[in-house]
Amino acid sequence: MSPPRHKAQHTFPADKANSPRTPATIDYNLNSSVYSRHFPPEHRLNPHFVRIYELGDELGSGGYGFVVTAKNRIEGHEVAVKFIIKEKVPDYAWVNDERYGRLPTEVIILSNIEHENIVKCLDIFEDAKYYYLVQELHGTPWHSRKPTSAEKIQPTEPSSVPPLSPSVSADSDSSVFPSTPSHTCSPIVSKAKLEALRPPKFPRRPSHDLFECIEQSDNKCLSEDQARHVFVQIVDAVDYLDSIGVAHRDIKDENIVIDRNLKVKLIDFGSATFTDPTEPRPFYNLFYGTTAYAASEILLKKVYQAAPAEVWTLGVLLSFLLTGTSPFPTVKDAIAGRIVLTNCPHVSRQALNLMHVCLDPSPKTRVTIQEVKSHPWLKPRRNSPRKH
Repeated sequence: MSPPRHKAQHTFPADKANSPRTPATIDYNLNSSVYSRHFPPEHRLNPHFVRIYELGDELGSGGYGFVVTAKNRIEGHEVAVKFIIKEKVPDYAWVNDERYGRLPTEVIILSNIEHENIVKCLDIFEDAKYYYLVQELHGTPWHSRKPTSAEKIQPTEPSSVPPLSPSVSADSDSSVFPSTPSHTCSPIVSKAKLEALRPPKFPRRPSHDLFECIEQSDNKCLSEDQARHVFVQIVDAVDYLDSIGVAHRDIKDENIVIDRNLKVKLIDFGSATFTDPTEPRPFYNLFYGTTAYAASEILLKKVYQAAPAEVWTLGVLLSFLLTGTSPFPTVKDAIAGRIVLTNCPHVSRQALNLMHVCLDPSPKTRVTIQEVKSHPWLKPRRNSPRKH
């Protein structure tokens, strides 16, 4: 895959002493500890980044970093910034780039792909400790309380939107820091000084992901029409990635963000890999991803190819969409491809057939992503042609 070539603004130490898009006279706060508890003490942010973006709420964290919202100071729109901790990126997840040197595979991939159902890379920055992967912020924050009549979402077309309620407020973190002790020692510390000594409260944004969307639906699963509408978008994104030699390798409901119109985008390419699509696909012997979505051959600790394993994850995801549960009660069931679904009389035969062919325990006979895309169950609500 070639170096980054479009839309993303790559601001590394050797580039851009001053960005022409932002005023250089304002003294912005570079102390990262005021923005998130994940930053180490005394860490200072990239000044070029701070002149363009103002950090906001926390969105989540993982093994390689964490995500915080930010507002573009010039254009006013919100973005999601993934801070990738350099020292935690494993050796296999790096690529040597001719222009920028050694970069995480995730940065290279997201800088080079363009699809309506994959989160867009907007900017890239770095400092000594982090890469800052600035991405579009997509999705409706879902929450657990029942919607009021005034908040119920009006679907744009019949059965296209679940009866869910997005969060009204962007700040959902109700965590409380330790209160002032009832007994203090002399001398008495002033209230102002005590407040200054307390750790700041960092607001956390409600989840935008498909997991929360499913959890907030009436039956903790989507209707078949809704599931089809969501699934066809994901399949189209995976087909696009496969056509250019990219495998996500960690597709799951938590790595799919969704809005109130059921528009989805695939996120988190930290486990992704890419190869030359014109060459035979390689085999892997290490597992990348989430065990609950791991293919039969991976659970058997056999060498595997990414593309068939990706189709398996789609079968598991389809089960969560339609039933709210995994298709496999045990690991033994998963290894055998033995689907066990209860209380799902509403699932059609075609949908069950698609689930079965995706969860074929043999990767040699398992359907390809192209065959998934052409399956009869997806035809009634086929999306518009893929954008390039």
